[in-house]
Amino acid sequence: MRIAKEDKKLDFDMTIAPSDAHNWSKEEKALIEERAKFHHSQRSPERLRKNAMLAVQYRMEHYVQDDQVTLEKMSAIEDFVKDFLKVLGINKTAFAQYIEMDGANLNKYYRSDRRFNTELALKFAHFFHTPADLWLKIQIKNELLLLQKEKQSEDKYNKYDYEKLLQIA
Repeated sequence: MRIAKEDKKLDFDMTIAPSDAHNWSKEEKALIEERAKFHHSQRSPERLRKNAMLAVQYRMEHYVQDDQVTLEKMSAIEDFVKDFLKVLGINKTAFAQYIEMDGANLNKYYRSDRRFNTELALKFAHFFHTPADLWLKIQIKNELLLLQKEKQSEDKYNKYDYEKLLQIA
């Protein structure tokens, strides 16, 4: 895409291909950046909120699909809830009350003292406008990461072997 120097107007429409930026001059890049900032400034607060909510959802989806996540890089469900609540400007107590749950009880799910379940996944899904299964996939991914850690200390589980029980009988 080529932009003439005279075309500094911010209300033009354009389509940019992935490889277009390789051939742009500094002036053209600056003009595109200016246009993007202008376009962003024209968005409604609701549109900006929806975009921010989608960004959190995309991070959740990326987290679930990322095979490079380790136990040290594990993200809890609470991390994503905090991100959503920050976008919405809502505190955890108000959120807990809105989904008809005691704040202390909700914290037990956050800390994994209680297992995240389908009912909570559905509440979170409806509240944050996300797929319910995405919340459960995060829970399962985290449990699989914990399982990998436990496998490293398999010695404590060696006693649970049906063959040893059959030898005793």
